[in-house]
Amino acid sequence: MWLWSGFVLTDDGAADRFHPDGITRRRVLAGVSALGLTALAGGARDQAVAATAKVAPGAAAKAPPPTTELLAVSGPGQPRWLSVPMSRIVVNPYDFNQTSSELEQNSGPELPLSVGYYAHNQATRVPSLLSLYVRPDGEPDPKPPAVAFADDFDDLSPQWSAEPGVVAATANSRLTMTLPDSAPNPWGALSRTLTVDVDAFPVVTVDVTSVAGAWALKVNEGDAPVDTVLQGDTTATGAFSYDLRRFTGWSGTRAFTLRLFVVQKNAPLVVDRIAVQAEPTSWLEAAKDFSTTWRPQALEFFADYASGGGVRGRDQFHDAESLTRVLAVRDVTGGRKLMLAGRFTGEIALDGRGVVTVRAEAFSYSVTVGRGAQIRYYANETDLRAGGPELEVPPPSGCWGVVVPAEDRAVGLGFAYAGEASARSAQRALDAARPDAAARDQARWTAFWNAELERVPRPGDFTLPGVPANGVGPDDVAATYYRAWHFLAANTLPEAPEVGYHHPQVATGKPSMWNYGADGARPSASWDSLLGIQYLGYLRPDVAWASFAGLMSLVDADGKLGGESLPSRKAQTAWMLYAVTGDRARLTGIYADLRRYLLWAQENPRWIFGDHDIPDERDAEFVVSLIVDFGYAERIADVVGEPGDVPIWRGRKEQLTRDYGNWFFPAGGISSTLQYHYLKGSHADSPGNTLWVCTGLHLPQLTARQRSLLTERFMASFSPVATLAGFGFPDVKAPDVTYTTYGLLENGMAAEADVFVQANIRDIVRAGSFAEVYDDPPSGPVGTGVRPSMFGAVNLVDFVWLRNGCRADDGTPVFVRMSGDVDGGLSGLTYHGRTFDVEVDGAAGMIRLSGAAIAGTPRCRQLPAPVGTSVPLPDSCAR
Repeated sequence: MWLWSGFVLTDDGAADRFHPDGITRRRVLAGVSALGLTALAGGARDQAVAATAKVAPGAAAKAPPPTTELLAVSGPGQPRWLSVPMSRIVVNPYDFNQTSSELEQNSGPELPLSVGYYAHNQATRVPSLLSLYVRPDGEPDPKPPAVAFADDFDDLSPQWSAEPGVVAATANSRLTMTLPDSAPNPWGALSRTLTVDVDAFPVVTVDVTSVAGAWALKVNEGDAPVDTVLQGDTTATGAFSYDLRRFTGWSGTRAFTLRLFVVQKNAPLVVDRIAVQAEPTSWLEAAKDFSTTWRPQALEFFADYASGGGVRGRDQFHDAESLTRVLAVRDVTGGRKLMLAGRFTGEIALDGRGVVTVRAEAFSYSVTVGRGAQIRYYANETDLRAGGPELEVPPPSGCWGVVVPAEDRAVGLGFAYAGEASARSAQRALDAARPDAAARDQARWTAFWNAELERVPRPGDFTLPGVPANGVGPDDVAATYYRAWHFLAANTLPEAPEVGYHHPQVATGKPSMWNYGADGARPSASWDSLLGIQYLGYLRPDVAWASFAGLMSLVDADGKLGGESLPSRKAQTAWMLYAVTGDRARLTGIYADLRRYLLWAQENPRWIFGDHDIPDERDAEFVVSLIVDFGYAERIADVVGEPGDVPIWRGRKEQLTRDYGNWFFPAGGISSTLQYHYLKGSHADSPGNTLWVCTGLHLPQLTARQRSLLTERFMASFSPVATLAGFGFPDVKAPDVTYTTYGLLENGMAAEADVFVQANIRDIVRAGSFAEVYDDPPSGPVGTGVRPSMFGAVNLVDFVWLRNGCRADDGTPVFVRMSGDVDGGLSGLTYHGRTFDVEVDGAAGMIRLSGAAIAGTPRCRQLPAPVGTSVPLPDSCAR
């Protein structure tokens, strides 16, 4: 069991063992104090913002700590996911393949609670695991919606047309689609042309029984070059509905092609039914009005119903393996009751204790509904909402519902991975539903997150004076900065003994359900996760080291790390963890794996994933990262007692630097700077993406010509007044913008670097999400790619630190004043296990240091720092 800040995150029903100090006082709503429902405390948030927005020079270490009130978000831009450290559970995971927001995906009048769960190398989504309706008095008279088209796949109609490579067949009234190895693409569609009055029949439904890879659903009117996406690539199963009018803007009678995609070779998609129908009637009553608020400790909701009355409540963690939905019911009278309901796939049963349990392939989950409850089964959500028809026997995939009294309650949800005791999920649900647990859990998670935020290195300055504000103020930057640290802490996963992996993980993006890494550690990408591990070293060094050691243990005998082959940050991560902790034993422990990997990487400096493996491809982004990593490896070899390796790494760094010049700076051709070069001409060379190429500015041995060409390429796009300083998709990605920024500083371009940093901070805040990549459409910056993603979070932290005088990339303390008007500083940094604080004195042009890590002489505690010059802490000044 992993301990986090002295809090036991796995309770297993023994909540009384959990006694954190310093419980935060919270205002309790009248009449529901036993459930601990709290009101929104806007005044407390305003005070927290004011305390963190800007600290006077010399006071960086005295700023009051932030609290969860600073992080709270309401409105359309709010996050909807929730998790806690070392939990396999994600409440409301986000499907980043969709164009809809987190709020649009994970909220609604039925107050849905969706879950993602990691087990057995799978990242499984359970949409609408729990929903809430008001059930009218009396009995329903269900009427199925009229249907314009339906296919139950008793056989395969010749009106379906398969794209090249798609194999489609029917059996047992189910359609199976697959892509064999011989398929020309790792995706393909089965298409059918329909003519439908979309005003009368606006809803497309599809029942997906199982999928080994992913699937998607699109429509195309005529010969449009781009399909309209109803459902982007997803791994979800169950019954799904889409309003054609909302997605397409169509009205009247339309002829269009319905296109069902299977994604990934040798990964079958099984579908029960697809139809186009009228809008279903709803006998159950969903909320007329509702609102939600995100907090680190809970997701709060308020709902009112057209028939009168309302519900307010929250979804929160009980412990790392269970959740509680807290409900406070107001004036739902006149014979009306509540209907607890949910979608399911798998074996389902209600036991005598009033617990519904669903068992799927990788895990089981349980929901408490109360003793004496009667469960009802429905084929899909349409039938559930209509009140029928009910099914006597539960289908393999469908919906369940239980009628309960309209009164306050706590609903427990427990989870267990396959291989744990069969009754474990039910007992966890019962523990999470205990009447005395909800208020205590709210208080302890609030206290937990407040304690975590207090541990975070605290900047003194969140202002952005060098760029147009565009609506972003210091309070917005401060709140986003601390949300980034919350994301980092919550983004950890526990050991996975069911697959023989006995290390924690820092996921690529736990709420995104990204799961394409090496077997055993599939949620961890060997790029994104490493950047997260680097910063987690400041917050939770033991977890950071263990996560890194776990990834490195997966390096095989040839030096390859499974999953996606990505640019190397492995030696940098090892060095940063050593610099922060001073743990030489752990550094020594990973060195053999690191050495094998770096030697393999020099032979394979390119992206390798799935079908993409081009042996003669050379990628400048990979090569730059590896040259920098060789420099860290040189330092590591010296520390771990391998002096013979020091000249090896130095020599490889020099040779690869020469290769870099020969491969990516041709005398003529398509461009004077390349990202992609093919040694044997298998493909045409390509200039690629500007910032990915401009990471080369960070290399220490550039020639004058190389430096000039890279600078020219950067400046051709750079705009101080533009969104993201003139860059966009796919350029703006954390490892590329940070290495480019360091390169600008190292090449005398401090003014450009400062504007670039400030523009990126501002626009990450404006985008409202931590994303793999950021883009600059006319409407304003947006996150794209994997999201939520570790990249966006660490990018923001890195740049806020730079604005406060600290470079994080070396681990060893390095300081830089980005401009003459910066004061600020950072408190709570760590070097070799000892803490220190930094104050930037802009007027004096000095960096002032204090704390146990810094020697006490004036020479060590006051460092002259000209603008733009990186100033390392002298070796003699470290204690």
